[in-house]
Amino acid sequence: MLIRVLLRVARIAFFLTLAVPSFATLGEPLDSVARDQWRLKAVMHFRQAGSYAIYDIQCPTGTVVREYVSTAGQVFAVEWQGPFIPELQPLLGQYFKQYSRSAAEQRAHYAGKRPLRINEPGLVFETSGHMGAYWGRAIDPGLLPAGVGIDDIR
Repeated sequence: MLIRVLLRVARIAFFLTLAVPSFATLGEPLDSVARDQWRLKAVMHFRQAGSYAIYDIQCPTGTVVREYVSTAGQVFAVEWQGPFIPELQPLLGQYFKQYSRSAAEQRAHYAGKRPLRINEPGLVFETSGHMGAYWGRAIDPGLLPAGVGIDDIR
């Protein structure tokens, strides 16, 4: 009886982890990339680009999340493109409060919809698009590997 209860709890916990969409978090270690692939049941492609690695995660929704990882094993940038914008809180992690504050300040000064650009110490964030075709990126300039610039993240 106890074994059945434990198996049932384990099964529920397993399915709950699958239901939570999550991406590698800016500023966190490389193992978050593999965790994302498993949770999203996504296809991942890897390529080396000089002093960093790029992991492309193709989500079942059609959105591609590109995660840039330094040789030190830290995610220094994330980028997305596709028909849906990923959840930003898990994507930005500790940077989410800074993003939220800056985005609210910008929206208070401009009416209507327009691309969002944040360029502050510790966070460069851009997003744009329209229904069915969105693009964005988030970078911590302080984590960029030597010789890599913000414009290299495209």
